[in-house]
Amino acid sequence: MENFNYTDFTLQWHITHRCNLRCKHCYQEDYSAFESSEKINDILEQFCNLLKAYNCRGRLNITGGEPLTHPYLFELLRLAWSKGIKTGVLTNGTLIGEWEARRFRACHVDYVQVSLDGMEKVHDEIRGKGSFEKAVNGIYALKSQGIFTSISFTAQNNNYKELKKLSAFCSYIGADKLWFDRVIIPSEEDTEQLTLSTEIFWKLCKTASHLNKRGRVFCGRALQFIPCKNKLVYHCSAGENLLIVLANGDVMPCRRIPLVIGNIKENDLLTLHKTSPIMNELRAVGIPQGCISCKYASLCRGGSKCVSYAKKGRFDIPDPDCILLHKQKND
Repeated sequence: MENFNYTDFTLQWHITHRCNLRCKHCYQEDYSAFESSEKINDILEQFCNLLKAYNCRGRLNITGGEPLTHPYLFELLRLAWSKGIKTGVLTNGTLIGEWEARRFRACHVDYVQVSLDGMEKVHDEIRGKGSFEKAVNGIYALKSQGIFTSISFTAQNNNYKELKKLSAFCSYIGADKLWFDRVIIPSEEDTEQLTLSTEIFWKLCKTASHLNKRGRVFCGRALQFIPCKNKLVYHCSAGENLLIVLANGDVMPCRRIPLVIGNIKENDLLTLHKTSPIMNELRAVGIPQGCISCKYASLCRGGSKCVSYAKKGRFDIPDPDCILLHKQKND
């Protein structure tokens, strides 16, 4: 195990593909897959075996679909906590009331992430009428129980101008953290042209840098550190200390890189992580050639592989939205 020197390892687990919403940018195609409680116990045990083999801490991020549509969610959270694994829940927030928030607290959940894609009008256009009000009520319920509540904003062409207003709103309602990332859609599938151009993404990063100085936006995703001069430089973990398990058993290196490395019903997590050709290829990428001369090269290591793959069909090249790369080409 000398080649796998991890201090922590994250499993993002889509325990169900069922969802009560149909968001415009969603990459979910199947809304039927649903893990049984018996299979869930087996997968959690496999994750524990992986953590033991690598002698590292574990983090379990549970999502869907919409995870609150699964009746075993809270039992899984309690079981993971009993095994010393930190847990987070990624949700649209619309199914959270006082009772659910109390159960999250009882399960010792580390944090809950709620998606908001703008203020009410824009958010509802993307996620469905009434979803904003329900999500905000869910946030209030979480905060009433003292649960760390993170807000996720997916920036796309129809909502990126909302970040400034949303940051003020999130501060007003007492959210603990607001962060944003780019929508990731393969170029050939982006029929509605939701993907941000490099120029717009750079402008958004500059807006975020001003908001970051006021403590309103966390700039910790790929390339956001450049205008923010953030000491926290993002390093893509696809192929390393991250695995995704879908509700049909498929395993992926990253949910936003559409490559399946196997199925948990045929091979265990540890075997797939160690021996998958795709995982080995991702680990072997290193620093892309175009980034070697950059002062951030050893920390950033090329930005987000999923963006490179979505826009260029390769994950062994620099993030195409990197403004430093564009300046370098123009010099």
